Amino acid sequence: MLWLCIQFPKLPLEALTRAQRHNAKTGPRAVIEGQLIVDANANAAERGVECSLTIATACALCADLELLQRDSQREEQLLRELAQWGYSFTPVVSPQPAESIESGDGGFACLYLELGGSLKASGGLQPLLQQLRRELRQMRISAFMGLGHSPSAARLLSQLPEHRQWLKETRTPPSPQHWRQWISFAPSKLLHCSNKTTAKLYACGIKRVSQLLALPLSEVGSRFGRDFIDYLARLNGSRHDPVPSYQPPPEFHSELFFPSPLDNSEQLLFPAGRLVRELCRQLQRRQLYSQQLRWKLDFGRLGCKVFSVETSRPLLDPQRLIALTKLQLERLKLEHPVQALNLTCDQLSPLSQDDADDDLFGENSKLQRSHQLLDKLRARLGHQALSGVTLKESHLPEQAWQSADTLVVKSRTSRKGQSLHPVNAPRPTWLLPRPDRLQSRGHKLFHRGELKLLQGPERIDGYWWQHNRHARDYYIARGEEGSLYWVFQDLTSEDWYLHGLYG
Repeated sequence: MLWLCIQFPKLPLEALTRAQRHNAKTGPRAVIEGQLIVDANANAAERGVECSLTIATACALCADLELLQRDSQREEQLLRELAQWGYSFTPVVSPQPAESIESGDGGFACLYLELGGSLKASGGLQPLLQQLRRELRQMRISAFMGLGHSPSAARLLSQLPEHRQWLKETRTPPSPQHWRQWISFAPSKLLHCSNKTTAKLYACGIKRVSQLLALPLSEVGSRFGRDFIDYLARLNGSRHDPVPSYQPPPEFHSELFFPSPLDNSEQLLFPAGRLVRELCRQLQRRQLYSQQLRWKLDFGRLGCKVFSVETSRPLLDPQRLIALTKLQLERLKLEHPVQALNLTCDQLSPLSQDDADDDLFGENSKLQRSHQLLDKLRARLGHQALSGVTLKESHLPEQAWQSADTLVVKSRTSRKGQSLHPVNAPRPTWLLPRPDRLQSRGHKLFHRGELKLLQGPERIDGYWWQHNRHARDYYIARGEEGSLYWVFQDLTSEDWYLHGLYG
């Protein structure tokens, strides 16, 4: 197996600040927990602010330091989002939060990916690693990687600068002998163990893993315990190294937090575009689609506002989805500054051949332009402003259709599974809500003048098995002003009615 470990050294800071633009100028910032600094940006690091400093010391070194309170829940949520992103590359993913890593350097949250089954589909090791790095940069996530034959080995090697440099240049996975050389070369302080164990290793003069592996296992066990021996066995590949497997939820969820709340809907467009692009990349690789994007504007303690963007057909074109989101944002009036922007798609469906044939990725076609128009109208006017028409299983004109949520549908099937198709006969453009009775004198019909029958009859006999039978003969008639009408005679009462008007 081929395991990749991606460590996230700046997750506490990036969980709070990754919504900003890449070229945005920011002052020195630091994340605090209790009275200690747990993370700092580059500007703060240049002033001497680093992890484990007290707040008083950090503020003495940098008077204009901006302090952000650590939000462990947002870190956990961001790690879950990264695991969902990793699942779009490989089905074997395991996220590890920082709290579960008891290493001497404090331990970073990380993500394990098994890449053995994904190399061929991605074009090889180097293209896959380049794509991972590129998308992490687009998501504004700092990371460093290590490649190993087990998760423990990959994590150890991810902390080795020489290995990380080699990983940027290599094109093929190394051999087992090469793995052992890298692990032996690693300093013992990089081992995944407690501070107490690391101090004991240095007290014994063991500064390299090669020195530790040269000792008899019985001696290592007596000094460091059986758990440490088990870790070494997992590290060199002689024992299975299990990690919890991640199963993605049946939805997409991503969120951006703003340290400085946004009070203008136009400012939300850039972070919204980033979330939409993340969504489209993941859904394309997982062969899924969604026709509804649910946005949540979080005002912090002042509540939230939720709105949806819907499409008439499956769509994975980020530019079109961003344009529809922009139309919705233009209609919104922000009552309070926005603290966080949240995107959720909880109605994911697998792609089919029919969806691909329907121009899923937004290429220009007549049908696609119709969908674009409908989507823009719905985004501009609101979902309730538009409705469609679909067929019902009835021959009576006033009962053969019903309102539908979607304006464009492929087909309508009856309960028996048979497709319903419109009647292939001339029908009026406008159908009256109810038939209007016509005046008749001397075998002549009148509506704003005399009507002349031009075509017919077309007999429609509905509900003949019930007492309220509807038997009608329909005709096309012309009025004195030249208008065409759709009229019928009720065969039971022999009365005449106007039912529709032709355009």
